[in-house]
Amino acid sequence: MGRLLINLKSKVMKRYIVLLSLFIVALLAACSKMDEFTEHTDGKAIIYPAKLDSIRVRSGKYRIQVEGVYRASSGVSELRIYWNSKQDSMKIPVKLTGKVDTVRYLIDKLPEGPMNLEIRSVDAAGRFSVPTYVVGNVYGDRYREGLYQRVVLEQNFIAGQQLQLGLQNVSETMGFDGLRIAYRNWDGGTTDTVVRTKNQDEKIGLQRYLPGAEVSYRTVFRPDSSAIDTFMVKSTKLAVKKDNITPWYLQNYKTPFTATVYDGNRWGVLDNWMTNAAMKNHNGYGGFGSDDGGVVNIEAGWGAPAIVNGKIEQKVTLLPGKYRFFCNLSWTNYDQPPAKLVVSKANSGIPDLEQIQQAMAHADVKSDGVYFEIKEKVTVNMGMLVNFQPDHYMKINAFQINLQ
Repeated sequence: MGRLLINLKSKVMKRYIVLLSLFIVALLAACSKMDEFTEHTDGKAIIYPAKLDSIRVRSGKYRIQVEGVYRASSGVSELRIYWNSKQDSMKIPVKLTGKVDTVRYLIDKLPEGPMNLEIRSVDAAGRFSVPTYVVGNVYGDRYREGLYQRVVLEQNFIAGQQLQLGLQNVSETMGFDGLRIAYRNWDGGTTDTVVRTKNQDEKIGLQRYLPGAEVSYRTVFRPDSSAIDTFMVKSTKLAVKKDNITPWYLQNYKTPFTATVYDGNRWGVLDNWMTNAAMKNHNGYGGFGSDDGGVVNIEAGWGAPAIVNGKIEQKVTLLPGKYRFFCNLSWTNYDQPPAKLVVSKANSGIPDLEQIQQAMAHADVKSDGVYFEIKEKVTVNMGMLVNFQPDHYMKINAFQINLQ
């Protein structure tokens, strides 16, 4: 057993001596090479110019932008950028302040596709920094050909006189960035603007849109979040719906209607509407009924007096366009006029039945509505004129204004 242990120790010692000898040889060789290199540098330390730090390559349309930061000057006077396996390059003069300097350089007229870059700083003595390798992307016609128009799924006229567009939901990875929209505005001019959009549940409002005017739009794409350029598809003309522009002009116009005052039982006075004394034939209340959660309810008889030239109306400012004003009757037993929808000049309001020809336009409530055209922006009164003998009633679920 003793001899076995001695032999093992002897073998381990021999291996250790061999490894130590190899290390000493390698160290001597390295020192020799260092001495040779020092001879070529006249024994001086090697100085490298500062590298461009925090480099960012931003993609573009047949171009890229290289950005970075110098945190120390180290005599840097030039930046060299190489691409296409160093067959192409750019020399960029650099002037640094000695503080933290941000530099940005555009390289244009590049072919579409991925771009491998080598970046080096150069000092006044012609010495180069250690290289930095980065990758960028150049986009062009091939990328554009794969783009498509984002779909407008909804159109709604909303309060504040906006045309609201509801957009198709799209993937975050597709590069959808916005819409470029053009349309005629109230002032007779053209609004041409780019609206940034979300990818999901996006609704955008067109400010000062002229009712009935054509809308055209183009989807804007940004290839990636840092890209310096955007791409657009061909323009699409949007067929603007002409129904229900009511929210632009009327308030409290559909069920459930609301009342400013209420008798606590059934009758009230409509909120946002001007109601004359003749319409308030239920002890100072009238025009509003709590039936079905709140409707326009006009009733004469059954304990209430007749209604003579009863009126409910709103003052609105109409933009140029062709309009239809009508209502949705829910229940009624009146079998003959007069119960009229009226559009009248605001300075005079809705006239009495005897002067109805003074109105701008009027039609029977039971008809398909009042058709009229506005040539220029004007303020009018819109509403109803009613003459009911006892035991007649009428309930209305909604008033509506459509474009023609």
